[in-house]
Amino acid sequence: MSRVVRLIVTLGVLTGSAGPAAAQQLETVIEWNRVALTALAVPGANPSTVFVTRPLAMVSVAVFDAANAFDGGYHPYASAPEPGDGASRDAAVAQAAHDVLVTLLPSQRAAFDAALARSLAGIGDEAVRAGAAVGAAAAQAVLDLRADDGWTRPFPALDLPGLPGYWTPTPSANAAATFTNYPDVRGFIVPNGRHFIAEAPPALTSERYARDFNETKVLGAADSAVRSAEQTLVARLWAPVGTSTAFWHVWNQVVGYVARSRSLSGLDAARAYALVNMAHHDALMTSFTGKFLYGFWRPVTAIRQAHTDGNDATERDAAWTPLIPTPPYPGHPGNMACLGAAQARVLERVLGRDDVPFEVTWTGTSGPTVTRAYNGFRQLADEGGASRIWGGIHFTFETLASFGSCTRLGDYAADNVLRRR
Repeated sequence: MSRVVRLIVTLGVLTGSAGPAAAQQLETVIEWNRVALTALAVPGANPSTVFVTRPLAMVSVAVFDAANAFDGGYHPYASAPEPGDGASRDAAVAQAAHDVLVTLLPSQRAAFDAALARSLAGIGDEAVRAGAAVGAAAAQAVLDLRADDGWTRPFPALDLPGLPGYWTPTPSANAAATFTNYPDVRGFIVPNGRHFIAEAPPALTSERYARDFNETKVLGAADSAVRSAEQTLVARLWAPVGTSTAFWHVWNQVVGYVARSRSLSGLDAARAYALVNMAHHDALMTSFTGKFLYGFWRPVTAIRQAHTDGNDATERDAAWTPLIPTPPYPGHPGNMACLGAAQARVLERVLGRDDVPFEVTWTGTSGPTVTRAYNGFRQLADEGGASRIWGGIHFTFETLASFGSCTRLGDYAADNVLRRR
């Protein structure tokens, strides 16, 4: 199918919302996304899942299947429960999210029960009972589907050669590689992280490597005199440093903002959340698989050991330090660029265009609250990728490799998951 035809088809699937009932259905979907994000931000709430990708995707999928049960406009993901007469959509959506969250985060049950009571207030008892049955069935189907998806396995050791170019524990982390189980986790969209593997990094002796090395060395240093104030701010926001807004909040914020500004139906908003959060999970699965395949060193190691890389165009700085802390795993490809590319492409396909304006707010903790405006999804993804160069933890070739593989993942998601009937 051509790109033009795909966009026409995609534009045709958005139903829009009209009237108070439809507006309430949209707000119920957005509210339970907020409940999930708030719960997952509680320290220690989610020790067994990386970057909250698994629970966010599971909640979003259950909510979508519950909402879709009333219209059947899309192919379901895990189940297609049959609503009884008079069943409430809002009750179904709320119950689906509640049941997944209670199962994954049982210590916060009281908060989830209170949120459920708020969602059900004002709905008749029979409508609640019938709707809750739909939501409970949708939640259980997702929980059953993900019961043995690989997330309970311990991290295997990463065994890499002690040679130039290979990752070693970095000074800021000084720890063994984490999340090494990700390549063997089952995806939501693709079977595993090998489906869209990123291209290999360039040779250490290449001109391309030297160019990107020197760019990060200059722009990403903690004491850089070249990096602008805005670049420093962006690097810290996406880290995050001084805010409580992690990058998974960012893309979920975008969905909520666009759903309201474009008056999406509750079902279309639920589909957007589900696709974005499944793409989030599988994009990180894809990039982590590349990281452990290539085992490439981080800029802090590369710059401090540049005398070993065999490239005359790179120069060692034994005291070089990045602006933001380096995570404890290899560099290539970049996680932030990969998840941004996948989610931006998913939203472009859902809305039928990329040039959709929106805002993102980073809530300050030790710094100010910052709101930034964007003119499109790819602009946000580009900024997220660039933030890692300005922060000193990636090279540009790693960002470009991520965009190549994870843009394809986003297209694959839009073409194969939660499709219009």
